[in-house]
Amino acid sequence: MRYFFWASLFFPFTLIAQPALTLADAVGLAQRQSVAAKVAENIRENKYYHWQAFRAALRPQLGIEAGLPMYSRDFLEVRQPDGGIRFLPRAQNNAQMGLSLSQVLAGTGGRVSLRADMTRFDDFDRGRVFYSGTPLSLALEQPLFAFNPFKWSRQIEPMKLEEAGKLYKFQMEAVALQAVQLFFDVVEAREAVRIAGLNLENNRLIHDIEKQRIALGTTTREKLLQVEMQVLHSSQGIQEANADLQSALLQLQVFLGTPNGDAYTLIVPEAIPEQSVDTALAIQMAREHRAEFVEFERRKLEAARDIEEAQRSRLQVNLQVTLGFNGAGERLPEVFSPLKDRQRLGLAFFVPVIDWGRARAREGLASANAQVVAYSIVQEESTLSLQIVNQVKALEILRSNIGFARAGNRIGGERYRLALEQYHAGKLTLTDLNIALAEKDIAQKAYFSALRRYWEAHYRLRQMTLYDFWAGQGI
Repeated sequence: MRYFFWASLFFPFTLIAQPALTLADAVGLAQRQSVAAKVAENIRENKYYHWQAFRAALRPQLGIEAGLPMYSRDFLEVRQPDGGIRFLPRAQNNAQMGLSLSQVLAGTGGRVSLRADMTRFDDFDRGRVFYSGTPLSLALEQPLFAFNPFKWSRQIEPMKLEEAGKLYKFQMEAVALQAVQLFFDVVEAREAVRIAGLNLENNRLIHDIEKQRIALGTTTREKLLQVEMQVLHSSQGIQEANADLQSALLQLQVFLGTPNGDAYTLIVPEAIPEQSVDTALAIQMAREHRAEFVEFERRKLEAARDIEEAQRSRLQVNLQVTLGFNGAGERLPEVFSPLKDRQRLGLAFFVPVIDWGRARAREGLASANAQVVAYSIVQEESTLSLQIVNQVKALEILRSNIGFARAGNRIGGERYRLALEQYHAGKLTLTDLNIALAEKDIAQKAYFSALRRYWEAHYRLRQMTLYDFWAGQGI
């Protein structure tokens, strides 16, 4: 059964023929076109491009290096055989271009590259041209016994991407929860307008009854003034309720991305699912779908990475090997024929002799941080599990509370109707009638408040587990 909210005569604008909006519709609009949803999407895209940049860094890199012609004209200091110095004019030009292809060796942390380059030198004073170049050169740079960041990045970066995807779903469920809250802000505001309109109508009816009794001499002027005061308060209350409704409706429209759209006829979701939520299933789904559990594993890996980096920082050895061909001459073909071998082998190392315990302190700090991370993760996992357990229990309690609130709403309305009949017949005092009116209003508001709390708890559990228990599938 669903309630349709129709405007009373006191409503500043009519809702007839306006589009119906269910709670699910509001959630869908918010997740498709709200600013909050677009921000979440942008954050996910940023993480994706970060992942793409990381993958690109592991692929072969092809580059061209060029030095545009560098012309210079100056005087060169030349020492003579007799020890004197002469300054001779010099006019020359240098131009250089190279092509390189390099590849990171993620498994070892090294880098291999292929290179070809060519240089031209012009001596304008003597009218001579010289060429030199390396048609082909293969180089390897390989750290030995060193920390390899690529080995760890290949494990950690995919986890960051997975985190981003799950965090996006979590943020979208936060958007859904905010849409639910704004939806029920309007529902409760419209209910307040409806109650205020009915109360004003009833107080005016009571005022007419008291005026008739004044004419018959069966009541007092003081009671009539009391009813007139209630009419004034009801008129003021409906104005305040209308202002609150307009504000709530505008906030909902802005959040849904339809600030200039029509008002909606809100359809309150009174159908509550009967099936209970299994606590163990809720915790299991959270472990499978929440970004935090991926983050926990990533943090453990990062802590292990930091320990290895501290351990391998004591000895730094770097091997450099270059093999290739080069050539030079006054004509371009002489660079290639005959080709001359080009080899270079280098081994550099650094070993701290006295570091005053710095390396040991870094290793100890990394190990201590790893322990802190491990303890923090255990505590955070327990906290998340406890929150889910409490949320499941709260959902069950709120489901049962809706039945009580619905019965209270029915009883309060029936009691007030009977009290009004008895008051009209002169069998009930005005004070007793006002008490019945107040209890009716409280019962009506309590019912919609119970619905609101249930649906907020429902969507909050969806957010906490990223699982749709109605559909039986992940979000």
